[in-house]
This record gives sequence, structure tokens and C-alpha cells, in this order.
Amino acid sequence: MALMQRCGTSGSVQHARPSSANLLQPSMAAIPRAGASRRSVSAQAAQEPEQSSTSRRDLLTTGASFSALVLSGLYQMPALAEEGAEVIYAAPSTSGEGAEEFTELVDPILAYKFKYPTRSVSGKPLKMLLSHEPEKYSSAAPLTADARQRIVCELLDLNNFISISIAVGPASGVLKTIPPESWKPYDVALTVLVDRSTSRMTTGQRRTLNDVEEVHAEDRDGTRYVVYEHLSQGSPTVLENARKETYRHAYAVTTMRPDNEGTPFLYTLNVSCREVMWDDLQPLFKETIQSFALLPPTENYVSPDTNSWQFW
Repeated sequence: MALMQRCGTSGSVQHARPSSANLLQPSMAAIPRAGASRRSVSAQAAQEPEQSSTSRRDLLTTGASFSALVLSGLYQMPALAEEGAEVIYAAPSTSGEGAEEFTELVDPILAYKFKYPTRSVSGKPLKMLLSHEPEKYSSAAPLTADARQRIVCELLDLNNFISISIAVGPASGVLKTIPPESWKPYDVALTVLVDRSTSRMTTGQRRTLNDVEEVHAEDRDGTRYVVYEHLSQGSPTVLENARKETYRHAYAVTTMRPDNEGTPFLYTLNVSCREVMWDDLQPLFKETIQSFALLPPTENYVSPDTNSWQFW
């Protein structure tokens, strides 16, 4: 796993990733140098067929081992980070004896923070991997063809099929014609879920595959947050392959911050899991939703409208 380095803030740590060049060095040793002559390479192959076969076999084994490390979470692929911006991970904290553990993530690039659980209510460890490191809006991959909603940060627990993501995108649909102070909570929730959906009707109009169970608005330090619970049909997993239908249960919270031009952008934190794990995670997900907050922009803040057309 990654090495831990102390940050300037007491009790916080920063993850440092290993160099990709050092990781790939053993595999590169099995590749012939470009300067070697064709004759010498052919002669060596003729004289040492077994060694050549072994080298190819070692190269494939190394590649398979590397893939296994990535999938198991023992190594995370290097990701590009904003120059001068550091993602801060606070030390795990608990609310009291026997309480569930949480870790806080602070992103100065888009200026938000939230905390996520590392243990379920029943005490089951949750191995949340940072599969998508926080990045600016312009470099994040779009969720759909219109490139509005984009996931700028994501954590996954591959063993328990838990997903925690931050999505950012401009207000669309009915929200574009109404001032933000007049937005209805249900319209905000439906707009976000529709923008994330790739399902379309025969007319080409997009539709959501999520059922909104409950939605309400909250005021937190003068900022309006829309909190909603939704249910969606998911793909079968190896643990549920005998069932014809599987469902994912989720909490989400959406708030608004204008860009440099005054265009309202929606910031959404979504936490979801399989329906069968909902009772063991629902109180923790609710605390995660309550912890989500926009932060005052710093010198590292990159507004979503900065090079919004650029994907690199």
C-alpha cells in the first residue's frame, strides 16, 4: 500500500504513490533493447529457445501479477494531480467507545469535504479504495454523451460492492429556467438522477431508472443542501447470481455553487450499496451525507468553468 506522510495539519496524513517507473522496471528487463541488431537477436533466439520462452512466460506472469495487485487493492494506479494541490486524508476518528470509524477526505481543487466509514455497524471492515483521485471538472470523464455530469472523485469497496462518488455538473432541465432559491427538492433530485442515466425512450428523451424514496432540503451554515434516498436496479453480482433482480440502495446530497461566470453548478455526493447490506450501512451512509460540505475556495481551487471543454 501507499506510504503515509504527515501533512501540515495535526492528525492528517497524505498518501504518496509509488513511482510507476520503478514498478514497471522488472518487466522492462525482459524486453530486447531497440539498438540490438536483428541478426544478434535471431542468433540468440536460435541458440537459447528455452530461455526466450521463459522470458516471455516471465513477462506474462509479471503482467498478471500486476493486474492482480491492482484488483486486490494492494496497489493503486498512479493518477495525475493538480500542481500545488494536495488531497488531505484526516486520521480515522470515532465518536466514542465502540463507535464506527470514519475517515475524512478534503479536496481543495473543487473545495469540498466529506467523511466515509471504514467499518460497518456490525463491525465488518470496509476497504474503501480511492479508485478515482479528486481532480478538476474539466479533466474528469463525463458520465454521458452530453458531458454535463462528471465524476470528479470516487471510492470503491470491491469486496462489498460499495460506491462513494462526487459528481459535478451544470444545472439542466427545469432548473435552468428557475432561480436556485426557487428550486424544489424533488426537481433537484430528479435532475441529478436523470443526468446520470444513459437510458433513453424511443423519442430520444433520457429517463431515470432510479426511484426516489424520500427527499428534503436542509440549511447548513447558510447553504442549502438537498438530501434524498433512492433505489435503482443493478446488475447481478457473484453473490447474487441466483436472483433475477438485484437492487442498489443509496443516499445522495446535492448543493449548488456558481462558477466564475455565475452559472449554477450542482455538487452531488452519492453513497450506495447492495440492498442486502442496507441495514448494516444505512446509519453510516446518513452520517456521510451529513458530513458533506462545500469549503471556502483557496488558491488551489479550480472553478468548473475553467477549460470545461478540455478532457486532459
